[in-house]
Amino acid sequence: MANLRAALEAIAQADGEYRTATPEGWTQGRTLYGGMTAAMSAHVASQFAAPLPPLRCAQFSFVGPAAGALVFRPLLLRQGRTATGIGVDCFSDGQLAARGVLTYGAARLSVVRHERRLETPAPAPEQCAPFLDPARSGAGFFQNFDLRLARGSRLASGTAAPPAFDVWIRHRDADGVDPAVALLALADGLPPAAMAQFPSRAPISTMTWAIDIVQPLTQHAWLLARSVSEACADGYSQQAMALFDPEGARVAAGRQTIAIFV
Repeated sequence: MANLRAALEAIAQADGEYRTATPEGWTQGRTLYGGMTAAMSAHVASQFAAPLPPLRCAQFSFVGPAAGALVFRPLLLRQGRTATGIGVDCFSDGQLAARGVLTYGAARLSVVRHERRLETPAPAPEQCAPFLDPARSGAGFFQNFDLRLARGSRLASGTAAPPAFDVWIRHRDADGVDPAVALLALADGLPPAAMAQFPSRAPISTMTWAIDIVQPLTQHAWLLARSVSEACADGYSQQAMALFDPEGARVAAGRQTIAIFV
């Protein structure tokens, strides 16, 4: 299994394209895990247009499976005085697998400043039980993360409660990786909250994912990931997501549309 740094360093540039093989241990079913596709896209963008200011937001559409040999094609969309937009397409077997738009922005002076923090402190990670069944957590991309359930329902519990959970999450090994890239690999690491109402395990597929980064990270640490299913019908779930640091400050916020097959 390749750790995050090895998986990113395996991406090789040639003739304006960036090529690699799907890294072992980072799959979700028959495709590369969406957070890893995003992290690879951000890594490619940083190699293509360095130096860049901090990553502020990104949007991804996962339009097909990413498997086998992968090709990333970056494109400079716009470079302004403080903001730079870069598009990155990921191809698998000649077909578009994912399309990303990443926006980077330098800090600017502003008289406006406020934040929303975690309303109710969560128990520390050391006080929380594993989020996933240990028998299942070693499969696919989950083996790269440590996840602890702070509060909320468990997966496939058939709960009637509004599906939501808070889960502590961290990389098992992200040494040597840009924290902004590692954040993308981590931030999509939770299953959709709608799975708490599943009567049993069933497949899901991420269709879109957007993330807004509130404060750029400078180190790797535990983060509290919140996932809330806002609506689910006709085989699609829409959810809101957020990440908080151990002091309760919001690190990032996101949205996601998922296809569910139950």
